[in-house]
Amino acid sequence: MPTPVLPILLTVAIGYLLERWRPADVRILATIAIYVLLPALIFHSLLTTTLTVRTALPLVGVNLGLLLSIWLIGKGVTLARRYDRRQESYLMMTTLFMNAGNMGMPVALYAFGDQGLDWAVIWVLCINTISNVIAVYYACRHIGTQSQAFRTVLTLPTIYAAAVALSMRALHLPLPEFLGDPVQLIGRAVIPVSQLLLGMQLAKVRAQVGDHLPQVVLPNVIRLFVSPALAFGLVLLLGLHGLAAKIAVLMAAMPTGINMAIYAAEFDARPRLVATAVFTSTVASFVTLSVLLWILH
Repeated sequence: MPTPVLPILLTVAIGYLLERWRPADVRILATIAIYVLLPALIFHSLLTTTLTVRTALPLVGVNLGLLLSIWLIGKGVTLARRYDRRQESYLMMTTLFMNAGNMGMPVALYAFGDQGLDWAVIWVLCINTISNVIAVYYACRHIGTQSQAFRTVLTLPTIYAAAVALSMRALHLPLPEFLGDPVQLIGRAVIPVSQLLLGMQLAKVRAQVGDHLPQVVLPNVIRLFVSPALAFGLVLLLGLHGLAAKIAVLMAAMPTGINMAIYAAEFDARPRLVATAVFTSTVASFVTLSVLLWILH
């Protein structure tokens, strides 16, 4: 097993065992990660990275193209199998949105270093902004509260952290030296914390995994195999190359986002099925990502 995957597996396992031994309210840890650690990482990365808007645009293009491609596949499956709205929502939630934060950023850092993390941050910023609109829409559209999706996005500090960082870059305003190290340290803390949090959340959703394994095969295949294949095609189409291309394919291969299980439970959008897809795709991804990293290297 490649070394980038092994430390992540160990840290996730610690979080999993901790939750099984001493159950805790993971919402507190999640709140710290989402509202403090991740914004600090995005702010510091965007402010100090050597990447420019021009160089980052192709990666954003791959991200958007991938979402559109998987959405079209989901629509095709929905029509072919005559899914109802809840079935369609389940398929979209488990295939469109990957675990770019808890899994993607640590893998990118361990496999490709700080520059890999910089590219991963661009991907996370893009996917998180979009997913918190579309995912909540699909989770709650059957109860008619879609406006919550937009309110959710507006409460996320990552957007404002990115806006401030980009504004400071545009105005050539450096971060005061006495703030640089604390902000970087706080931001980097999201890497181990997100892995522990993933393990703890997996321990919770494990209890919801029932006799649904046959129904998660298709979403898992799309998320773990079709998605990176599509990303590879988009990389070639958009002329992305080098480390950025590797990060695009790597991030596209991440398992179903853990937040999908949270949204499904909150809005009663087939929560057991979504939890099963999250759990099984995450476990399977330790193997598929190992193979993919071997290919990318």
